[in-house]
Amino acid sequence: MVLYRSIKSQSGVSLISMMVGITISLITAVAMLTLFRHSIKISTDTTQISKQDTERSSAMTIAPILLQDAGFGITDASVSTNIIALKGAAFSAANKLSGTAAASGEAANTLVWLRNLGTNFECSALFAAPDKGLMLLGPINCSALSEWSTASWAPAKPLASIGTFNFVLSNTAGTCSQFGYASPGKATVTIQSNNATGQAIRSQSCLSNLVISP
Repeated sequence: MVLYRSIKSQSGVSLISMMVGITISLITAVAMLTLFRHSIKISTDTTQISKQDTERSSAMTIAPILLQDAGFGITDASVSTNIIALKGAAFSAANKLSGTAAASGEAANTLVWLRNLGTNFECSALFAAPDKGLMLLGPINCSALSEWSTASWAPAKPLASIGTFNFVLSNTAGTCSQFGYASPGKATVTIQSNNATGQAIRSQSCLSNLVISP
């Protein structure tokens, strides 16, 4: 017995349904690619932020250690002759420093200090350019701190490649607390910066070689 089926009763995939399926597939693929791209961007931004914060934290840890050289090996070391804070400081292509001396408690972007190694005197500096991180200049041979403006400050070593740093050098007699130890009559340096999310971070250093008379 032969069975006949009409054209209307046949089933299959029409051109319209196939186009609808392809369109849905394309939309899904675009959505997945967009999500993937967004995930990669978030991962890259997070890595960059983490790197910047690590650099800042490292610089905020190293700088106080470097500052302990201020006045080292010098009898009756004082703030005015063994460390100076500069505001509006700039570092030229010729490795020269310029700036204006900051008053005690005034924000500055550079610190210059002197130490005595027994055989020669050396000067070093921490220089912070706006949004360009923190650099260590020197140490270089110098006979007095006053040579900071004429000296050639090479080499320059980056401590942090991004971010804004500033310093507050205090010459006021008081008690400085650092690492859980209180030191009376010490000059202090407060280092200030911001992390990648804009939150303020700061650390205080006691300059152990620079004693302020009461």
